[in-house]
Amino acid sequence: MSKLKLNLMSPFIMSALLVVSGAACSAASDDIDQEYNVGAGGTLTIESDSGRIEVNTWDQNRVRLRIRNTEGFEVDIAQSGDNVRVLAESERRGLFGFRRSSISFVADVPDSYNLNLNTGGGAIQVANINGSIDADTSGGSIEVGDVTGGNVRADTSGGRIEIGDVDGSVEADTSGGSITIGDVTGEVSADTSGGNINIGNVDGDLTADTSGGNITVGESGGRVELDTSGGTIRAAWALGPIVADTSGGNIILEGSNTSVRADTSGGNITVERSNGPVDADTSGGSITIRQAVGPIRADTAGGRIDAELASASGSRDATVELETAGGDVTIRIPSNHNASVSANLEVTRRSRGDYRIYTDFPLSIQESDNGNIVGSGDINGGGDRIYLETTNSDIHIVSVDN
Repeated sequence: MSKLKLNLMSPFIMSALLVVSGAACSAASDDIDQEYNVGAGGTLTIESDSGRIEVNTWDQNRVRLRIRNTEGFEVDIAQSGDNVRVLAESERRGLFGFRRSSISFVADVPDSYNLNLNTGGGAIQVANINGSIDADTSGGSIEVGDVTGGNVRADTSGGRIEIGDVDGSVEADTSGGSITIGDVTGEVSADTSGGNINIGNVDGDLTADTSGGNITVGESGGRVELDTSGGTIRAAWALGPIVADTSGGNIILEGSNTSVRADTSGGNITVERSNGPVDADTSGGSITIRQAVGPIRADTAGGRIDAELASASGSRDATVELETAGGDVTIRIPSNHNASVSANLEVTRRSRGDYRIYTDFPLSIQESDNGNIVGSGDINGGGDRIYLETTNSDIHIVSVDN
């Protein structure tokens, strides 16, 4: 193992001639330029108290380092086999910690190489690479190109994260910026306290959480959990169950092969399709559910509900419960479906509208003693329970072709 150690606090050694692993190297002023012969599959580790880090790839089996503005830092560079490690420690501390520094790192590594990058204050940028990446900064953005043959972990306390397509899994975490991730063959976990999240297609499980932005994700081959405190959620088809929760936006889901649960405190909900249960709840918007095998439960405190049962072969639980405190309710039922319907349309004393229950099936519709309108009856001999409820609005029970 060879080791290069520069203490640049002393101006008398800034231009010293250094010999590492038999190769002549020199440091001019406070800059370091160094190259190391390595093999593919090694790891470059950079740990610095501060400074920007940039890593590029080339078709050489060498690691080339260019470290600039190192004054005030003690820099150790060590090689062990195919691995190269850089440690940069600040020698000066101000009253509130490290003094500001413009130290920076630029590295060229083989196309197939692993990276472990950590800086206390600066951006991290990585080109396309074949290997695993671990990038951590306390104050800057992180940009990573396409990654094959490894996982990616990116963590910053104050900046955006952008990651290309990854043949592996991704973990991205920032306390103050947006997250953008391409297509991923593994699992994805994305978390930000203040920005939008955009993710492509994911083969595995997908988790995305933001406290202040929109979430948009592509198709998923596993479980999907999406949570935001202040934005809209959009998700393409998922093979696993989808759970979507927002406190201040709409939810638009292509659907799930397993189940859907959607909850918003201030927006509309749309589910295009589901081969399993759908549970939708909003405190201030409309709900639209299409082609759901069932069961279906939808509840809103202030909007319409429009739901459709899909035709399906074999036995299934197609129970339907649709309740709203102030909007039309529409249920679309296959014409040959076996169901038992109970509908309640409450008409308040202050209402001036002419509200009705409209049905394509032979149900009993009558007005109760308190002025409410109720409908009941069996469809095709009876079967799955369908319960519908609204206030001062219409109810539509529609027959659809199989």
